Amino acid sequence: MTFLEYYLQIIIFTAALPLGFGIAVYFCNRTFCSLVGTGRGRPILFGLHVILTPLREFAHLVACMITFHHVQDFCLLNPHDPEGELGFVEHDYDRKNPVAVFGNYLFAVMPAVLGLFLCMLVIQVCFSGAFAELSAATEVLVEGEAGFGEYAKLALGFFPSLFREGGSGIFAKVAGCLLLLVLSLGVYVSLDDLYSAFSGMLLYAALALAFAAVTALFDARARRLILTGFRTFATAVTALYIVVLIFAAAALLFGALVYLVRMFFGEGRSQLPVPIENENENEEDDYDYGYDGYR
Repeated sequence: MTFLEYYLQIIIFTAALPLGFGIAVYFCNRTFCSLVGTGRGRPILFGLHVILTPLREFAHLVACMITFHHVQDFCLLNPHDPEGELGFVEHDYDRKNPVAVFGNYLFAVMPAVLGLFLCMLVIQVCFSGAFAELSAATEVLVEGEAGFGEYAKLALGFFPSLFREGGSGIFAKVAGCLLLLVLSLGVYVSLDDLYSAFSGMLLYAALALAFAAVTALFDARARRLILTGFRTFATAVTALYIVVLIFAAAALLFGALVYLVRMFFGEGRSQLPVPIENENENEEDDYDYGYDGYR
């Protein structure tokens, strides 16, 4: 294995793969908002964002606090805002501080990290044993030094395992499905957040390069163990995101039904909402304004 292959696998398993899934969910969220629109669909959007916005803004806030960003102002939930700006985090940072620069990347991905963690908790509680079986099967692959295809097959088979016989009762599974249906549309990485986090992403890539350079000095067995650990992480993330995307697709089907009802009652496309995300309104003052909600 060449050094470039080693480095690229580290980047793919730890960043590119999770970001790719997060961006896919982002487009699912925007499509759902466009389908549901305002008018008769406004209560649905409001109810969804009342749940998701505090979670995402709390994650933004945590990212700011642990990377030394200065929080100017924040609101986890304001259901009475006439513009649909349900929550926001206003923050600035020292561009000369590498930890703060990396904080922009963390600011972008932290809501997805929190959302995926909550989905994992729902699966643990409402689909008893499913995640434990995934972990056990992954350990078997690790011991057998399986290839990439076997890990991918394991991740793809995780969703059907949620509904196997035994485990949790039917009511727990129904409750779990409803929770995952709501949470799935919030496990995304905003493109606006990523654009603001470009310097932080470059710093992460540089750190990964330094890690790869140091660990490349180890013997081949040690490098395989490191990649196996990252592959195990990527397998768990992929399995969870497949569940998220399936439930997001179910939400889109519901959104399409709402859209048909809206069209039946003559509501036009001009009434569609505009999801609010990060808007960098004052770059020269180094302020970032993170918003969640809809207009």
